[in-house]
Amino acid sequence: MIITIDGPSGTGKSTVARKVAEELRIPFFDTGAMYRSVAWYLLENKVDLTEEEAIRRALTGFEFRIDSSNKDKRYFVCDTDVTEKIRTQKISDSASLVSSLAVVRELLWKIQRSYVEKSSAVFEGRDMGTVVFPFAEVKIYLSALPEVRAKRRMQELLQKYPIEAQKHTYEEILKKIKERDDFDSNRSLAPLRKPDDAYEIDTSDLPIEEVVKRIIAYTNKKVPPQIQMSKASWLQKSPMGMLYRSVLCLAWCVFKVFYRLKVYGWEHYYKGSAIIACNHTSFLDPPIASISWPEEVHFLARDTLFKNKLFGKFISALNAHPVSGDVADVKVFKTICTILNEGKKVILFPEGTRSLENSLGYFKPGIALLVSRTNSAIIPTYIHGTYEIWSRYRKFPKLFGKTACVYGTPILWKEFSHLDKKEAQQALAQKLMDSIKALKEWYDAGAIGVPP
Repeated sequence: MIITIDGPSGTGKSTVARKVAEELRIPFFDTGAMYRSVAWYLLENKVDLTEEEAIRRALTGFEFRIDSSNKDKRYFVCDTDVTEKIRTQKISDSASLVSSLAVVRELLWKIQRSYVEKSSAVFEGRDMGTVVFPFAEVKIYLSALPEVRAKRRMQELLQKYPIEAQKHTYEEILKKIKERDDFDSNRSLAPLRKPDDAYEIDTSDLPIEEVVKRIIAYTNKKVPPQIQMSKASWLQKSPMGMLYRSVLCLAWCVFKVFYRLKVYGWEHYYKGSAIIACNHTSFLDPPIASISWPEEVHFLARDTLFKNKLFGKFISALNAHPVSGDVADVKVFKTICTILNEGKKVILFPEGTRSLENSLGYFKPGIALLVSRTNSAIIPTYIHGTYEIWSRYRKFPKLFGKTACVYGTPILWKEFSHLDKKEAQQALAQKLMDSIKALKEWYDAGAIGVPP
């Protein structure tokens, strides 16, 4: 389970997130400290914060880690403990500036997602629920009046950093808070905003204990402890028609018995419309992708398969949609858009056809265009073992084999919306290819932990 807590500075996010994590006994990550650490690193290396290319070069040497061996977390940049160094007003102002840069956010998004573990975690920041973890089970948004937040910031400085506090006044801090709110809310890349499905709490007049109590109650109601994604609950994730469920169960048994199918990455379950994008080497890929995802999915089938009315009705009941071309065809494109706009999931193969060899081929740009039009997610998916069982060079499949289906972190259009449309589509297609390659490398390395 992932819990995100977003909101502007001074709303109590860090304190609340830490206490919620303690109550639930799961890890807590202060992502604001990461942006402050980047700002400190750049200033320490005398990098101009307005020169994005200089920042890009400098960040090749940036290393960040968290030491949780003691009760209080310590933040390290390379080998330097920056826990106290990053709490000055100068660093706070600089962090707001560098956080608007794509090169910085993309680096830290990668680091933040790498901390996701099977044991769940609480992530605090400004874009956790909207960009970094849009699939989080619980999303919280904290707000408070600017005057209250300025007072809190002043008190924090007086208590923890009295020397730093002498350099500032309440009026000055209030002004900076309002300026940062305006800047963070209006930047083009990952602006500060409340996630559509977040539970908002105004902390202006609430003690920390009450805020934590409300979040715990909401979390228990939203995700009861007994509801976990597991093999036992797989078929209960969403309602299914009797025929669909029956065929799914039969296919699952066949692939488990004959092809020892294993599924990884249910932690990346995404609620809402999405394209399940898979590598494609065999006729077995579509059924494996279909039975492995924990809810109904849709797929495309050649229109010639529907000529036989009885068979056509059968595969239609299994969510097959007749098409006569590929994604580049206007009619096919509209069909897929209709499926996605209804909030459903559809299986697509970015390569367009089965690869001749057991390797990834060229990814067609059509998927990126679909995502930009429908605002759907892409779920990168790696399917292993089907080439050896039934490649395009074999007339019939082998009777036995070993297969796996690995789901990765969902890719969202929001991550690329700040780019020119053509550039964004190319970047998204590259990200998808890189993601599937990373899933393959993860599986080949022993499938340890959560897929990337």
